Parts: sequence; C-alpha cells; structure tokens
Amino acid sequence: MRRTLLLAALVALMAAPESFAVEGFLKSASLAQKIAKDKKQLIFVDMFAQWCGWCHKFEADVIPSEPFQVATADMVLLRLDTDDGAEGTKFARRYQIATLPTFLILNPDGSIVGLIRGYAPPAEFAKMIGDTLKKDQDFRKLVKAEPGYAKDYQKRLDLAREFRFRQSYSESEPRFKKLTAERGVPEAVRDQAFYELGIVYLYQQKYPDVLNTINQFSKVQTKGESFERARLLASDVCLAQGNLRCAAAELKNFKQRFPNSPLIPNVDMMLPSIERQLEPIKQ
Repeated sequence: MRRTLLLAALVALMAAPESFAVEGFLKSASLAQKIAKDKKQLIFVDMFAQWCGWCHKFEADVIPSEPFQVATADMVLLRLDTDDGAEGTKFARRYQIATLPTFLILNPDGSIVGLIRGYAPPAEFAKMIGDTLKKDQDFRKLVKAEPGYAKDYQKRLDLAREFRFRQSYSESEPRFKKLTAERGVPEAVRDQAFYELGIVYLYQQKYPDVLNTINQFSKVQTKGESFERARLLASDVCLAQGNLRCAAAELKNFKQRFPNSPLIPNVDMMLPSIERQLEPIKQ
C-alpha cells in the first residue's frame, strides 16, 4: 500500500510542471502584446513558478471559475514562469516581482495598469481585478484634469511618479523635466523631481542622462535628502555597467561629502560587499 501511494505521489510530482500549461493563456509576451494592440485590450499576466504552491492553488481554484472568467473576458491572458531563464525571468526582473503569485494588468505597450499580489478565492480575486480597473479609470480622469491643477506642484509630482511606477516613462519624463525647470515650483518639489528624473533614466538604461541630470541638479542644490539620493544614483550607474571600482569610489566619495546623511547606513551595507568582490581582482 505504501509503495502504491509513493508511486502515485511520484507520478503527481512529475506531472506537476505540465499542469501549468493552462488553456486560454499565452506563453509569449510579444504575441500577447501584439494581440492586445490589435484588439485594443489589456493583458492579464499570471507570474508563477513550479515550486509555488499558491500558484498551483490559483490554477486549480480561480482560473476555471466563472468570476475570474467574467472579470478577464475582455483581456488577453498571459502566463509566464519566473524561473524559465528566458522571457518569464526577464519579465520578473523588469517588473520587480519578488513574491509569488503576482499578477499584472498591462497596457499593450507593457506599461502597468495595476498589480495584484497573492492568492484570493475566485469571487474575491475577481473583485480585486475590478477594483484595480476602477483605480485605473480614476487615474485616467486625473490625467485629463491635469491642466486644471497647474499650480498644484505636489499633485503634478505625484502624477509623474504614478506614471513612473506604471513604467510609462514617455509620460513621466517630460513631467519631471518641467518641474525641474519651471518657475514657481517649490524647492522641495523641484529637488524630488530631479531625483525622480534620474531614476527614470536609470530604469531605461540611459546612463549618460542620469549623470547629466545629477550634474544639472548640482548647479541648483548642494544639500538635502533628494540631492543625496540623486548623488547615489551615480554608484547605481557604475553597478549597472559592471564597473565595481567606479561604484566603490562613488560610495567612498559620498561618505566623505555627506558624513551625516541618513543614507550612510545604506552605503555602509553596500560598500563592503563591493570591496569583497574587488579583492580577487586586486590579487
């Protein structure tokens, strides 16, 4: 009897990866985006991994359910394995997926409409989708009303940040730029806009633009947390380019220039790790 149960368990385990080939879900992001663009639909993305028990439960309980089917009826469905070492892994990195299951609702261009984390029963999950779409509608109304709050600089900054979170960089970049250069913008808002603009360029791997933004920022500001955070982006550029010596030098320079910065603990965590990686190079 034990042998029979063991054999059944083994068969179930071996068959588990195949269970993720869910009917109705595409496996190619590029194909999903093409279809979504042609049909003018949103994309629902299920990010999963074979080891994720809640992902299995979502597949078994939620996907076949009527509430889920109704909630996603006008969406293109896409399912990606975060551990596939290919498109799924790249997607997980791009959208900074750290926990599973995580679900994305995307525009055809890949910008984020909403993000849902974790498992929920069918009716509750369908409601979460509906709430996400409602928030997106509210956001679109805020965008349309933008000319009416031209002097509400904090609201404009928040709007630009929301576009950045959604990875709609073509929308966030010009808004941050205006806030860095426009007369009348409060210093605190201007400084935050400079820092956020640097992040936008960093995420797009526009490294010269990151450094140029830091340089422009330095011409109007020499202190404050936003400025200090912007200065640290220079070390991020070095790391993104694989230049550990440059990153270490930037962090050391930061410690000398801003010894009382609240960001020093972050630097003290990063610098030893980078220096340890440099030791074999020195030898």
